[in-house]
This record gives sequence, C-alpha cells and structure tokens, in this order.
Amino acid sequence: MNKLQSTIQSLRSWWNPLVENPVYWNSPQQFLVASTPSRALGLSPVFRAVTLISNDVARTEADFDSFPLQKLWSRPNQFTSGYDFRRALTAQCLMYGNGFALINRRGNGQVHELVALTPGTVSIVTSQNSTDPLYKTEFGLVTPDDIIHLKATLTEGLLAHSPINLCKVELQLLLEQEMNQLNVMGSGASTPKVAFVSPLPIPVSARQAIQSDYMKGHGNGSGGKPVVLAEGMRIEHIQSMASDAGVEAIKKYSIQDCSRIFGVPTSYLAEANNSYGSMEWLSRMYYDGCLSHWFETWKAEFELKLGEAPSFDIDSLIRPSVSEMYAALRTGVEAGIISRNEARDILDYEEQPGLDEYIVAKNMGTGGGQTNKGNDTSGKTAEGDNNAKPIPPSA
Repeated sequence: MNKLQSTIQSLRSWWNPLVENPVYWNSPQQFLVASTPSRALGLSPVFRAVTLISNDVARTEADFDSFPLQKLWSRPNQFTSGYDFRRALTAQCLMYGNGFALINRRGNGQVHELVALTPGTVSIVTSQNSTDPLYKTEFGLVTPDDIIHLKATLTEGLLAHSPINLCKVELQLLLEQEMNQLNVMGSGASTPKVAFVSPLPIPVSARQAIQSDYMKGHGNGSGGKPVVLAEGMRIEHIQSMASDAGVEAIKKYSIQDCSRIFGVPTSYLAEANNSYGSMEWLSRMYYDGCLSHWFETWKAEFELKLGEAPSFDIDSLIRPSVSEMYAALRTGVEAGIISRNEARDILDYEEQPGLDEYIVAKNMGTGGGQTNKGNDTSGKTAEGDNNAKPIPPSA
C-alpha cells in the first residue's frame, strides 16, 4: 500500500463526516426525505452530545506497557495526532454506528500506522475462497485482524446500528417541531405585541386611525418616539405563547430526548444552575452511563487487534476538588486505613521516608490501648465497657 496515499486518505476521513456538503433545511419535509446522520448535527443538542463525548474520550490520557503502542496512541500516523484520531473515530461511531481504521503493517508484521477510513466506504463481504468475513474498503479487501472496528450500539451481523438512525423518527419529530415553530415566528409580524385598551367604545374608523397613526410614528425604526394617549386609554403588552413558552418547551423536549439517545445528562446539553455537589454526581453518572462504554470499546479493540488494552486515567473526569480529596485522605490516614505514603501516592506525590507506618488518632482508639503504639487509650477501664469503674493497679 502506498504510504502517501494512505495518509492523504487519512486526512480526508477526519473531516468528511463532519463537513459533508452542508445542508440548510428549508422545511421539515426536506429533512424527512433526505436525512443522514451527519445532517442531524444541525440539531444543537445532537451536535453538543456528539462533540462532548468524542472530545472527552479523546482527551483522556491512557498508558501502555508497550512503548510502540504508546507511541502509536499518541501519533497514529505522521499527519494526525492521537487526539484527532480518537475524536474522529468516536464521532463516526456516534453518528454512523461504526468507526473504522486500517492497521497498516510493515513487511515484518509490525504496525506502521493507523489510518481512519471514510464512513460509508466500508462493508463486510465473504470471499470466494474463504468463509471468513472480510472488510471491503477503499484500499481493497482487508482481514479483520487489520481493521480497528469500533461499534456504538447493537450489532446486525458484524456491523452496528447508527444511534441517529435508530432514533431517526424521534429526531425528525424534533426537527419538524422546530421548523413549525420557526414558520410561526417567521410569520410573527402578524402577531401583535401591544394592544390599546380603551374604557369607552371606539368606532371602527377611530380604531383604524389610531392604528395607522401608531404605525406611522413607531414603525420602521421609529420606536423611540413617545406615545400620547387620551380618554383613559392604556397600552398592554401581549405575551405570545408561540414565540415564548412554545420555543422553551420544544427546546427542553429536544434536549431531554438527545440526553436519552446519547446518555449525556441534560445539564451538559443546556445551561443549568447546579450546585457543586450535584455537578460532581452528574459527572459520575455521565461516566458510568456513557463514557465508560466508549472506553471499554477502545480497550476491547486494541487488546484484540494490537495485543494490549490501554489503561485510561479517568481521574480528570470524576476527581473531586482538592479540599475534598485532602479531607478524605486525612480520614483514611487517621483511621489507619492507609499510610501517609499511600495517600501521597494517590495524589501523585513522591514517597517520603518514615511515612509508611500506619497511624491511628487517639480519638479513633477502641479502648484497649492497642491501636496506638506506646499509648494507652483505655483510661484504665475494661475494653468495651464504658460504664466500668477504673481498674485498680495491681499489687
């Protein structure tokens, strides 16, 4: 395989799924007839969920025991960083259900580079000479051992379903609602914003004259002029349900559905006033219900095809604040659960001499005086008997 050709194809595949001929929907029917997963990114909650998950997976550090694999993870080929590679393949999975990368090996079998393949160009076939499945790619037929194949959801045969296609009807409904709302707002010029209320009956001719006079004085950029009212007339503002509450309800419904589809908490897809404690809980829920799946997917493919699974460092995703971490470690040290050096190791600090001994604070003693070396915390009472009288000294 020509190396230059493969790397050029690699660069093209990063951007193809995300910039595939931008489409501007003029009506819901246009989306219903010509819908693709990449076009669903036009829904802002979908865009946010796809970019959030793919970015978080890509930015999480991982370690390998094998130096060549560690180098390959950081730089899969000479034109692409590891971050862009992982982000692109994860995004492909989220949109199309499958993410493919070619394992380009040297003549001795060693891995030379990983090249992402363009979505929609890979299929699975069976050769005439073998019953084993092969991947039909833009570079020809490739064996499963030479393909990184990430799967997003349930599989049909060896291919996974697209989450967007599985929930296509729901996404179409969301878009149709937004387009209908946009049409209402587009014709909103006919929706009055103010009303002149008079305590007395006003003839039709007078009403038309008032309206005409108001439009002349306050229409087309003349809104700063004062309004002079007479005969007890007053102005009331009209709240439009279509333009206010309707939009909010549709947006909220869209965000909730995208949250269910991709497993991302709604607070991550929209602005929310959450306290720190609830945000920490949301980050753990986000990891358990969403990101952990993607980490396991990457682990399984690398271990199966390249011989070793990456060890992901998820501390950056769910680590509590520094003050909370210090408080928890202090409790563990004072209770004798961990040593001070073990606490330092959790914080990625260097070990220090003399800090390997387990200590227990005096107020954590059980009463027998055996938990603190050289310190009798029993108070001269029998262990476990808080009402006992002091034990007299032996003769």
